[in-house]
Amino acid sequence: MSFKSNAGTIIDRAINELRTGRPLIIQNNREYWMFFNIEHSQSSIFNKFNKYLIDKKYLLVTKQKANSIFNQNIKNNIFFEINHKTDTNNIVNLFINPLNKNKIIKFTKIKKFKSKKFHDVCIDLSKNAKMIPSMVFKKISDKYKKNINDFAFKNGILLFDYKDLVNQNELISESIKLVSSAKVPLPKNQNSKFKIFKSYIGSDKHVAIIVNPNKIKKNCVNLRIHSACFTGDIFHSLKCDCGEQLNQSISYMVRNNGGIILYLEQEGRGIGLANKMRAYSLQAKGMDTIDADHNIGFHDDERDFRIAARILKLLKIEKVNIITNNKNKINSIKKAGIKVENQINTKPTLNKFNKNYFKTRIKKTGYGLKIAV
Repeated sequence: MSFKSNAGTIIDRAINELRTGRPLIIQNNREYWMFFNIEHSQSSIFNKFNKYLIDKKYLLVTKQKANSIFNQNIKNNIFFEINHKTDTNNIVNLFINPLNKNKIIKFTKIKKFKSKKFHDVCIDLSKNAKMIPSMVFKKISDKYKKNINDFAFKNGILLFDYKDLVNQNELISESIKLVSSAKVPLPKNQNSKFKIFKSYIGSDKHVAIIVNPNKIKKNCVNLRIHSACFTGDIFHSLKCDCGEQLNQSISYMVRNNGGIILYLEQEGRGIGLANKMRAYSLQAKGMDTIDADHNIGFHDDERDFRIAARILKLLKIEKVNIITNNKNKINSIKKAGIKVENQINTKPTLNKFNKNYFKTRIKKTGYGLKIAV
């Protein structure tokens, strides 16, 4: 079951296949490979297809996860062969429960290979599906190559040429469109408006909250780019200051000629809520916030602020005063052609649960916050 359509449609279908737990067939020139995301590579799923696949089984991991497995300075995503008899349920434990020493698979004297382009697009698909960025994969036996489309159709698996899956993040941000809007009275400002934007690749929804639109100065708009935080914004978790930053931003805008809050669906610095909880579990066992994300396979920050720049352009905003402590946000929207007039910092309330979080971000990411940690 292959698709010949626009790149956006193809990428969206591939993301959703992974998100719902189905494997993908990826074409690389004249070879065909079946990829299973690590979260859905249990033996009960894998074994259904084994008769169509060669015995050699490979594990694809990001460079961040590779460094945690091999304790080496690995600079690229890699893949390596694993014993075809190895229970894939145990491989999942490398990511879900990596600190359980009794269940860890030991990889010694193993030959590692630098990932190829078709591997890396699968990593990107996993990230955009907000899943663990790692894949178990096998090559489809040559005897099924001649009728590969029939094979895919009969097994209910989608077939993609990897060349149709490149530039995912760029296409995702370009696909964003305004879909609805309404007035929503807030406690601090009853004259507010919500505009809902949807990415037609991946289906993420983002919100532009326009505080006091009648007072906004068009020549320079107060702006907060805020990544959704289920735990902090809604339940006021003490592990972060996200809810506090959101409320401080609204208060600032109410006092200072209104503004726009871009509320982006980028939970956990872009890794998604499930992975954020996995990272929290690792933090509870002694890792800091950055090392925990690396251990699952992510960068320090997986957010793509081109999404914010796209929405600002749709809103016809060219110049902003930005409320943030994060220089990456400032640099990203500047790069997209948005002028930044001023930076307004937020001030967190420190407690025993978030102090190490701030200390790590200041030390490892250059987070622009001056506090005694």
